[in-house]
Amino acid sequence: MLVSEYYDMPIYSTNARYIGKVQEVVLDLDKGEALGLGFGRKGEKVTTVPYDSVLAVKDIILVQSRQAQKQEPSRE
Repeated sequence: MLVSEYYDMPIYSTNARYIGKVQEVVLDLDKGEALGLGFGRKGEKVTTVPYDSVLAVKDIILVQSRQAQKQEPSRE
């Protein structure tokens, strides 16, 4: 998927909660990977969803809810 295709896509959590629309894609150019999806701003800071929480991308972006992430057992 091209980075430009993410812009304006709606983001929803696994709890069916609307989070926002993608306004920015945070990239690590050295590694060539996405780090996060920015959906809002608070002053100078961009509010992002970590890219490793993305579960699916189609017509919407589905991300793991924070509540579900806290309940997952540790993988140590």
